[in-house]
Order: sequence, then C-alpha cells, then structure tokens
Amino acid sequence: MFDKVANLFIIVFFFSEIIHLVNSQCPPDFVLNPCSCKSSIPSHTNILFKNPNPETNIIQRKSIACEHIHNSSFDLQLVFLTLSSFNNLISNQTANVSNFDSFYLYNTTVKELPENVFINITFKSLMFQDNFQLTTIDRNAFSYFKNHVELFETLNTNLSDAKTIFSIIKEFQNLSHLSMHNDRLKFIPNYAFNHKHLTNIFFGLEYSDKYQPIESIGNYAFYNLPNLQFLRIFSPILSRISKYAFALRNRSILNNGVSNMLELYLGGEMIESTSFEITSLSRFRNRFVFIRFYNTSITYLDEDIFQPFLESNPSSLLDINPTNTLFKCDCRSAWIQYDYFKNVYPMDNRVYGYPCWDHDFTKNCTINK
Repeated sequence: MFDKVANLFIIVFFFSEIIHLVNSQCPPDFVLNPCSCKSSIPSHTNILFKNPNPETNIIQRKSIACEHIHNSSFDLQLVFLTLSSFNNLISNQTANVSNFDSFYLYNTTVKELPENVFINITFKSLMFQDNFQLTTIDRNAFSYFKNHVELFETLNTNLSDAKTIFSIIKEFQNLSHLSMHNDRLKFIPNYAFNHKHLTNIFFGLEYSDKYQPIESIGNYAFYNLPNLQFLRIFSPILSRISKYAFALRNRSILNNGVSNMLELYLGGEMIESTSFEITSLSRFRNRFVFIRFYNTSITYLDEDIFQPFLESNPSSLLDINPTNTLFKCDCRSAWIQYDYFKNVYPMDNRVYGYPCWDHDFTKNCTINK
C-alpha cells in the first residue's frame, strides 16, 4: 500500500513538473542546482553606458544563470548533462526545452570551460562576469551551437590565450555584439573577424579597471566586417597603430541615402602623436568615420596622418576633447586651424575639442600654403 502511494506521489510530482516546464519554459530548480533558470537576468552590458551598478538593470530573457559559486567541486558540464537528461524525459511533452536566450556565469571560481560544456543546450548570448580564475575555454566549448550565438561578453576574467579566443569568436557567424573588458588578451590577430552581422565591438572601457591590455592590433583585423558601426579599444599598453590595422574592405553602405557612420574610440596613455603609421587612418574606404580619443598622450595631430583621414569623407570627424589635457598649440597642428576652421562655434568645426582655434600660429610657425 505504501509503495503504491509513493509511486503515485512520484508520478504526480513528475507530471506537475512537466506542467511547470510547459508554462514557464524553465526546468525545475533541482535539475540545474546550483544554477537556476530565470526569465530575467541582470546584464553587465550596461557598464558601456556608465551604469555604476549594472546588476540593477534587468534583461527579459529565458536564461540560465550560475552565480556566486565558490565550491571547488562545482562541475558546470555536469549541470548541463543533468539538464539534457531531464529534457530527454520530457521532450515529447513540450518543445524548445533545450534552447535558451542567455547563459550568465557570474562571480564563480570556475577555471575552465571544457569541450562541449553545454552538451546539447543552446544559447544566443554568452556572458561571463567576475570569474577571475577563468583561464581556459576549450576551442570546441561552444561548437554545438556556434551558429546560434549573437552576443559574447566577458568582464574580469583571466583569459589570455588570444589565439584560441579569437578562433572561437570567428566561428560565431551570427555574432552581432562582442564585449571584452579587463581580461588578459594581449593582441588582436590578423584578419580576426569575418562576420557580416557584427556591428559592435568593445575591448575595454575608458575606466582604468576595465581596460583590455592589448599590445598590438593585427593587419586587416576588422577588414571583413561590412556592417561594423561601433569599435572601442582601450588599452594601457597599446602604443602603435599599424597602417593596415583599421583597413576596411567594403565601401560605405547607404541607408535611405545616408552613409552609415563608424564610431571608433581609442584610449590609453601610451598612444602618442607618433603612434600612427602613414595611412593607418585613411583605409576606411569612403566610410563616414567619427574617431574619438580618450586619455591618450597625444600632444599634436600630424597632418600626414589626420588630414588624409578628414579628406577621405567630407563628414568624418575627430574628437580630442576627452584627451586634450596634454594637447599643445604646436606648429604641427596649425593645419587644422587653416583648413578646417568654419565657425567660432566649436561644434561646427570637424575637430572637436581642438583648443587652438583662436591661437595665432603666424607668429612662430611657417605655413606652407
């Protein structure tokens, strides 16, 4: 009699969990423990917009989050093996039990992500924040659903194997947003990207605790990104921009007759006036480009570098306002005043933040005009 009651209880419990899954699209908590399924999660993406407390911003997504886990025996792959097995039991009862919007790994002591870490569970967004011991991601960690991934974000990890990381990123053919801050990546390789949907790339922010320590940018790194709109690179040790680093393959795309703008933000105290090789800023084809410098050591703008940039498209702009504390009214910058001064109102001129519009260069400078 007791066995019959126990079995009935198990059956009732099991079917109640199936009903719960159908209604919520989330598996029961015990399947994912110590992780959890959520219909809304915080996103650190909002640090891009200077949110001092990014965890307060909520994104509505069907997501799996693994948070505040500091148990050395924690096995992330085992969590998804359990979920996969559970899904096999109820797969005839409900659809879409293996497809989620986001995976969020936050504040854990996870050191590595092994091959096929998520088994047969798929995600559109992968977010890794404050996992300071995360050092290794297997090249095939996400291979099962590589064509699903649209967003990839890291913040405060120990990832340093740039060759492997960029080989993984390159397989995300539907990637539209890439954001990596305060990891240990030292370089961006040659031809790093080949993504027709990728519009936003962020390597570091202007805050010193969210830099990305990139030493070099490879040739044609962003060449095959026809729809790139926003590129930010902030590194405390980047000191040289090669002639092909920012070269683009495609000419400007017109949307309703208006050229699509590319915003390029560069920051880091080792970027100087002499950091730019000839033609390094004039290989954008005819794209409308807005370059903004942050916290650099630029003291003047070399005519051989920046004048060809401004002439490549009549709408292109420079903004040195966030970095002009060291800028001097050097004779080597006099060409800006002579060629691009239109109005006493600074925003009417194409070099924002230029402090020398009223400077009299004729006293000490020889202008070859």
